Amino acid sequence: METLSAPYLLLATPTLLDPNFVQSVVLMGHHDTEGALGWIINRLHDRPVRELLAPDQQQGIHAETPLHLGGPVPADALLAVFRRPIDGVESTEVAPGLFVSRSAQVLPLLFSRAPGTGLVPGRLVFGYAGWSAGQLGSEMEEGAWLALPYDEALAFSASIDDLWRRSFDRLGLNPALLSGGSGRKH
Repeated sequence: METLSAPYLLLATPTLLDPNFVQSVVLMGHHDTEGALGWIINRLHDRPVRELLAPDQQQGIHAETPLHLGGPVPADALLAVFRRPIDGVESTEVAPGLFVSRSAQVLPLLFSRAPGTGLVPGRLVFGYAGWSAGQLGSEMEEGAWLALPYDEALAFSASIDDLWRRSFDRLGLNPALLSGGSGRKH
């Protein structure tokens, strides 16, 4: 199987029954022969982001800023995922047009305003989804995942409640037609 180039969106098909990934949309930031890494962008953490920040960091972030549950693999810090470089902030371009930063300096620059409609400037995530060499390709061949070319309008949409369905719409597929077999728990 050909290796996909990040960024792209990874869509869980109805056959994927692992509760960590049911109906998930994963923004993929890395994928090569050694493995793959991304962040679930349509699930929210059960705790407000400000509860997880030090008091001096809480001031620069809006109380309604969503914290995304990036995946089942725990992380030691929050990570900002965003679509434009920010001057003066330490960040890494993990894929063309996709940046990440663990710097507290990024928080007020991306998350000081109330989330609105349209596109958000970034996503604040806790945790990530990771695959070892060949694992994601195998899962895709088994029908657990579909890839959607990177679309900023989906990846950074303020509305995440129906993101999975909208992503399938973009592919021109009805996910109900993809369910077959007993499903797979990864």
